Amino acid sequence: MKEISVLELQPDHYFDSPVYLDDNFILLSPDTPLTPELIQRLKQWGYEQVLSEGQPTEAPAYISSGAANTSTTSVLDMDIRDKQQMEEAKKLYYALVNFALESFKRYREDNRLYIPQTSERIKLLIDMVKTSRDAILRYPEFVYPSENYMYVHSVNSAILALAIGDLMKLPPHRMIELGLAAFLHDIGMLKLPDAVYLKEDSLTDKELQIVRAHTTLGYKILKSFSVSEEIALAADEHHERIDGSGYPKGLSGDKISLYSRIIGVVCSYDAITAKRMFKSPKDAHAALMELLKERNTKYDEQAIRSLIICVSAYPLGSLVLLSDESIGRVAKTNPESPRFPFVQVLFDKERTRISEPLLIKTVEKDGISIRRCLAPKEAEELDI
Repeated sequence: MKEISVLELQPDHYFDSPVYLDDNFILLSPDTPLTPELIQRLKQWGYEQVLSEGQPTEAPAYISSGAANTSTTSVLDMDIRDKQQMEEAKKLYYALVNFALESFKRYREDNRLYIPQTSERIKLLIDMVKTSRDAILRYPEFVYPSENYMYVHSVNSAILALAIGDLMKLPPHRMIELGLAAFLHDIGMLKLPDAVYLKEDSLTDKELQIVRAHTTLGYKILKSFSVSEEIALAADEHHERIDGSGYPKGLSGDKISLYSRIIGVVCSYDAITAKRMFKSPKDAHAALMELLKERNTKYDEQAIRSLIICVSAYPLGSLVLLSDESIGRVAKTNPESPRFPFVQVLFDKERTRISEPLLIKTVEKDGISIRRCLAPKEAEELDI
């Protein structure tokens, strides 16, 4: 493969062959445009060149129409099934967040934590991940206002961790353990003063030290309820990093447990994409790129790659600008062409809301493709 200087990359151009960051990781498919944001990130992160066997072009080399076309009937049928699955996923998501709120409140008030009941909720979530993974991974659409991010973060982390666990083909008992570990990984935060971990400003050194204690506190809490060592270790180790730069023990590589490596990735991904008191959110595509930059230094590469497969390069639930200037939301992955998901069109090119959103398959020949993800500020202005 040829080395191509990042300085030579042109916005809105394509390559007629895949573009790689290294010998293994595909950065762009032939049908995905180079965006100004992507080029800027590559420069900021110190990448001087990318790899490709192809040449830059001004138009995408689309896959054949026979491989790309999906009949109108099949897309409509998918749209109906999608709506049904979304309703079921939304109900389960709200039920899980409510359960988290009640469970954590009860623990704070009288130190009660019911592991069997939590396991039953995790089993329901596992079933949803296995039968309607795309629907439940669109949880960013299920807005749940809360003054305490802990409840939503715990549920989001469990969803993402179980999607990765399912892709890794973990056996049922391991899936339940992983789900519990992700749901309860921040339980130690409940022992900290709200004024510290919900603080809107930057933490002082002393406050940061207090917050970092939540991992060890979480381990002790979970051990007191007789959970397995693997579940308790996830609370203790989810801020450990592959290169040994994490805390509380500075563990590295395989010394960090599998659950902890998975939860370290999904916890960070959710934190990057979520709005917190002290920071604005980043779009999901930017979050994936940020994690990729630190694969095998801070984060486990297998877990990151699995996350990307689960949510796609344009993550489920992301708002995207389409090639015809309309705006849609990524609604369903496309197993045959993961780079080209199904999108629910929400606004036409005049930014008029569509009363009955349409589900389309992107990047058909002479059809509609995704240009880029919308920035969080752009999404807020649409008031979706």
